[in-house]
Amino acid sequence: MSNLKTLLYHLPIGIVLTLELAITPGIASPTPSQFFFANQSTIQLAQSNPPPPPTNPDRSSAGGRRNPSNCPQDTEAATSSPLLTALSPTTKPGFTLSERPTFLIYVPKTSAKNAEFSLRSRESRGIYRTTVALTNTPNLINLTLPTQTPPLTIGQPYTWSFAIICNPNDRLEDRFVTGMVQRIEFDSARLRQIQQASLKQQVALYQKADIWYDALTVLYQLKRSQMNDPSINTAWRKLLQSGGVNTMINTNLEKENPR
Repeated sequence: MSNLKTLLYHLPIGIVLTLELAITPGIASPTPSQFFFANQSTIQLAQSNPPPPPTNPDRSSAGGRRNPSNCPQDTEAATSSPLLTALSPTTKPGFTLSERPTFLIYVPKTSAKNAEFSLRSRESRGIYRTTVALTNTPNLINLTLPTQTPPLTIGQPYTWSFAIICNPNDRLEDRFVTGMVQRIEFDSARLRQIQQASLKQQVALYQKADIWYDALTVLYQLKRSQMNDPSINTAWRKLLQSGGVNTMINTNLEKENPR
């Protein structure tokens, strides 16, 4: 067993993830939009070598939690607080119109210093990986794919993962979650309707079309700029609930994510 752990530890990704890809049907139409992703709090991701395909034989469904319990050294963390959670729908497809979407992860209070984000294609080909410094936890971390990464292919499902590195010397102790994302297109008239709408109207239009990630991104911006608006907080809870995500997540967004 020790030899197995040593072998796994020396893999470039340093972690064995459970990633079962679920193919969801695409929706045909013409061009994507990126206008709503100008999020000032977005973490700047450093480019790194893509991760290798996952090898964990355990099975689990796409999206949501995988191994979200606290790190071994954080056993005294409040059990009533939400656990590590990927804000990715588990009851519906995770669609986006963006070439390089934004991902949100709730990170509970932890003594771990770093986490790792990675994105893989349907064929388990590594697309992007970066290390994220963990500060001010608990917090809601947002990550947007940088311009150096290739745009998501329309109709292609991708798996993303976020792992808290509990022990840098033994990556088998990582606590991680995964999510699914798939880019689709809208026709120009429908896209123009969204672009000309107010942010609150954009959320409603995205939700009506099941464009989960884009609705979530706009709501996140609204929560940061209008924290005391009860209608936004209600829309936030309803969106998470509609996707099967833990509705307890309503973290204090006054905390700035690390840049």
